[in-house]
Amino acid sequence: MTNKEFETKLTTIYRTLFDDELAENSEMDNNWLNSIKPFVDAIPDKDFPFFLLVEEVEDTVEFIINVRKGDLFRAKIDEIGHVEDFVPQIKVKDTWESYEVDFSTFLLTEFVDWLWEHAPNKFDMQIWGYGLYVPIKEHWHQFFNPFSYPNKIWIGKEMRSVILLQNENGLLKCLASDKTALDASQKILEN
Repeated sequence: MTNKEFETKLTTIYRTLFDDELAENSEMDNNWLNSIKPFVDAIPDKDFPFFLLVEEVEDTVEFIINVRKGDLFRAKIDEIGHVEDFVPQIKVKDTWESYEVDFSTFLLTEFVDWLWEHAPNKFDMQIWGYGLYVPIKEHWHQFFNPFSYPNKIWIGKEMRSVILLQNENGLLKCLASDKTALDASQKILEN
């Protein structure tokens, strides 16, 4: 995925959940960290920022995403400013290792998780089996399903809701545009 495709996906998620028109991204300069900023800034009453830390260290940028406080990531400065996707690194004990997932995949799914923390119209539920996919496939479409990453995003434009499936911990998180959309989504998913 390119930086522009990433921004388009963020726009789709934003427009599904909010009626507001997003301000033009004046920070869009092919910088992956800047491209997410307008979407974060547009969320009203946010309790905590998306990035807990962003710091340049020599030729890299180290960062922590607030919903993953225990993980320190880094990328080369030239990768952060490049149009094409790349694979960041994560600090494991005292060494840096490849995170083995594209940066766009990581940022997009973590953004939805962060957004869920701020959404007034949300619920979560345990995933007990594959039977849940029947109603999901009927009412939402697979918006983002990276092959090797456990988190998947489903979007329901008609339902005005977004689902984040966190397969590693067996959790479904649903965000909706309003109470009516939330109730409809919850009814479908809990039956």
